[in-house]
Amino acid sequence: MLALHRHYPYCLSRATSVSASICPVSRRNPLRSVGWNKRFPTSFRNTSSCAFLFQLIGVIILISVGASLGASLGASASAASISHSTTLRRDSTSSMVPPSTSSYYRADGVRITHDPYAAGMSTKYGEQGDTDPEGFDPYADSVGPGIYGGYVKRDANNNVVTGKQYQNHNPTPGPVYAGGGYTEMSKAISAGGGPALQALVARDAAIVHEITTGGATPLHMCGMSQRGQKATRQLIDAGADVEALDTYGYTPLMRMASNNLAEGARELLIAGAEAGRMASSTGETAMSIARASRAREVMAVLKDYA
Repeated sequence: MLALHRHYPYCLSRATSVSASICPVSRRNPLRSVGWNKRFPTSFRNTSSCAFLFQLIGVIILISVGASLGASLGASASAASISHSTTLRRDSTSSMVPPSTSSYYRADGVRITHDPYAAGMSTKYGEQGDTDPEGFDPYADSVGPGIYGGYVKRDANNNVVTGKQYQNHNPTPGPVYAGGGYTEMSKAISAGGGPALQALVARDAAIVHEITTGGATPLHMCGMSQRGQKATRQLIDAGADVEALDTYGYTPLMRMASNNLAEGARELLIAGAEAGRMASSTGETAMSIARASRAREVMAVLKDYA
């Protein structure tokens, strides 16, 4: 559009200047060289020459304006075509199209290692903002008590019942969720331990080996939150197993690595946790898990104990 507006007045100004020079040209009568005077009377020559020149100038003006308009319209059409293709390119990379998995991060800066918008994710776990609070929220990368840290079913002999996991989140059979939310120990840990945790241990020393959904022990639950990691030393001093495995094959150190909890990781390493141990189900190590999660603080701690 800009080219059309600049070009079109330029053509008209050229036509005006040519038209203004018509009379002087005809009065000088430049056509004498071709025998014009000899063939026609003077009055006829003057009238015809002016008429002829006016027609000639008119043709020139029409040609000039037509060419200018044609070029300008052509430019406009090209610009419209480019604009349309650009719009299509913008649409293909708009915010409505989820980016690659590597660009998803939680609010705490930990990288989400799955694609929240993968095919079937909403069918299994619900739409964003409408997920099961007791299950997995793939958009926030958080789990409820049905997945980790919740009460489990027990048989008549008080043995943990194993079977299909809540929401089939882990295809490997494990402790079956009994409902009722998080255990008392899980709640005490999420609050940072302290007197509440100490009271539970005083009532039952074996509670430091408690099994919850996901096969999580109390030390695994320490690896699930910033405040939870603060209970790590308290549990270690109470005799908790630093190498216990959950149903994902993770040790408490691996769980710390997945959530970038450096304080808890350091306490586990001081207590003798094996930094290079591999997860029984995936072959991952605490370091490889930390790298995948961009858990830089935990990576630094692991390097100190490598």
